[in-house]
Amino acid sequence: MGSQDQNSVIHRKAQAARGGFDSRLMSPARALRLSLARTADTMFDLALTVVTVEQLRVPLSDLAKALGEEGLLLLLEGENTPRGALSLDPQFLSGLIEVQTTGAVRSGVAKPRPATRTDAAMVAPLINALLSGYDEQMAGGVEGYQPRKFEYGDMVEDTRSLSLAMTAPDYDLFRITADLGPGAKTGCLSLLLPVAPPKAAKPSGKKTTATGAQPGLRDVAINAPVVLDVALARVSLQLKDIWAFKPGMLVPVSPDCLGTAQVLGTTGHLVAEARLGQMNGWRAVRLVSSAAAPLPDIAPGEHAEVPEITPPAKPAPAMKVRKVTDIPEAVEQPIASDFDPYAEMGAEGGLVPYES
Repeated sequence: MGSQDQNSVIHRKAQAARGGFDSRLMSPARALRLSLARTADTMFDLALTVVTVEQLRVPLSDLAKALGEEGLLLLLEGENTPRGALSLDPQFLSGLIEVQTTGAVRSGVAKPRPATRTDAAMVAPLINALLSGYDEQMAGGVEGYQPRKFEYGDMVEDTRSLSLAMTAPDYDLFRITADLGPGAKTGCLSLLLPVAPPKAAKPSGKKTTATGAQPGLRDVAINAPVVLDVALARVSLQLKDIWAFKPGMLVPVSPDCLGTAQVLGTTGHLVAEARLGQMNGWRAVRLVSSAAAPLPDIAPGEHAEVPEITPPAKPAPAMKVRKVTDIPEAVEQPIASDFDPYAEMGAEGGLVPYES
């Protein structure tokens, strides 16, 4: 695939994903963000800001790796659906406990500790309100959405016990990173929901094949997962300074880096240049150019066309090739008839010819 074709695919994938952040459209990530912020403000008067919402599809065998062992693990019971799960890391859990016991979230990193059933009972009302608000947001913004009415079920001790209680083959993992209080703590909430079964198609009277419609190459490319990292700036430091890093330290960068961010692939190669900004309260990047050429400005619904390749402004100078007849002939040196190689070797190294 050429560089221009790659630019077209990247632009199309960004265009397709842009709809999830449109303020007029509802998506699971946006529904969770709105429900969590409103629930924290209504129940605890807690200023909670959602920083990122990451959505992944994980199989049942990878639940332990996806959730981790630290924090509070909860089972979620739904209506006519397999169980779900929810995990709060130590920072998120400590922030919720502190705001209920002291009225505010204390600044600083909380020390990890084993979660208890008292912790589970104290956060259960927020979990129920979060899931109820999620259903309300999705039902009001997505046509045909069927609420599954998940709520707090029970606390589990570890991910092994959690995996034994889960029955669905695949799950949607929503990993929410949020700031609790005015920057007092940053925690992570992970929500596992079983993948909803596809809607049954209405009978049309036409016979269909058992395999169904196969996705085309364009659909496979657009729906393929892509992991990208955004590098804000590059700073050169000595190793002793890096070893001295501590939480809360500031690394100064140039103010110009906001307009010169780099989008990198998993191998560290440059994919595109971008500018940092915000969109609907989210931190976002705007693609400015690809690694080869500026990205075209495509209106919604249009397809990217491969631009014509133009010759360079300064053509390369023509190469001068010598003809074969211009190359002088090699002059062979005459071979002396009385030349004896064995005599020469014998004189220099004391070697004599071998005779059988």
